[in-house]
Amino acid sequence: MANKNRSIYSVDEDILKRVVAGDTSALGEMEEQNSVPVGEKAPEAVAPGKREKASSSPQKPNEEKIRTEHEMYRKRFLSERLTGTRRQTYIHDSLYRVLSGALPVIAPDMSVPTFVNNVLSDHLEQYEEVINSIYNEEAIKKPVQWKK
Repeated sequence: MANKNRSIYSVDEDILKRVVAGDTSALGEMEEQNSVPVGEKAPEAVAPGKREKASSSPQKPNEEKIRTEHEMYRKRFLSERLTGTRRQTYIHDSLYRVLSGALPVIAPDMSVPTFVNNVLSDHLEQYEEVINSIYNEEAIKKPVQWKK
């Protein structure tokens, strides 16, 4: 006996494969397809080579903004920079676990120490004036005491 409450879903296997592989941009395509009723033709189903033109929705500027933010982040933190002598340092285990879980997906060739190095380097560049100001302020408060 057939269940009358059963729904029929249209699944694009290519998008599903991309989502499983970690392509988050495919999630937007999947949501757009799910918003179209089953009887109508989805914009992505028009032609495989014309997906960019077919999906002209109000979300496109937002998607472009997200894409540019992703590219800026990749250039800023996920590109290897400093080379040379390194020293060992420690970070909290929970932070290490999060980074070691995420980095293989977002930057497969990057190690946790390299990523931490990039983030710290960027932080020091961004707050250079503030750090120098605090340093100079503290250095003046504590003059060197010479024993006689």
